[in-house]
Amino acid sequence: MGDWTLSDFLGVLVILMLFQVVGTHLQVKKYRKAVRRLHKLGNLGVGAKRGKLGGGNIVIIACKSNGIITGAEEMKGMTIFAGFNELPELVGRTIYDLKLDYLVDEKKNKAYLQAIEALEERLKSEGGEKS
Repeated sequence: MGDWTLSDFLGVLVILMLFQVVGTHLQVKKYRKAVRRLHKLGNLGVGAKRGKLGGGNIVIIACKSNGIITGAEEMKGMTIFAGFNELPELVGRTIYDLKLDYLVDEKKNKAYLQAIEALEERLKSEGGEKS
């Protein structure tokens, strides 16, 4: 068992790469489902933060043209077992108030701020931004 050949090593490497491909496919599928689900609720903003060792989060926020949040979900961790969880505490708030709260700790809230800023840009381009 201790005598590994090059073909043994390459075989294990190929198997690990296949697991990576399957895992990536599953995550993309979960992401697309969440985007479709939230897009029905309004304009979308998406933000992501990578963790130091691969863990991080993806945040998707939906809002009306007046900036009121109609839905939000977050995926924490980057394993194939991670899924999107609803964030009901954000629904009904405005993206403008939420941004002020999250600016206190920009590093920690990077994904949220990216999603909010994407929404602000979208609303500005549509002429619906708060004056």
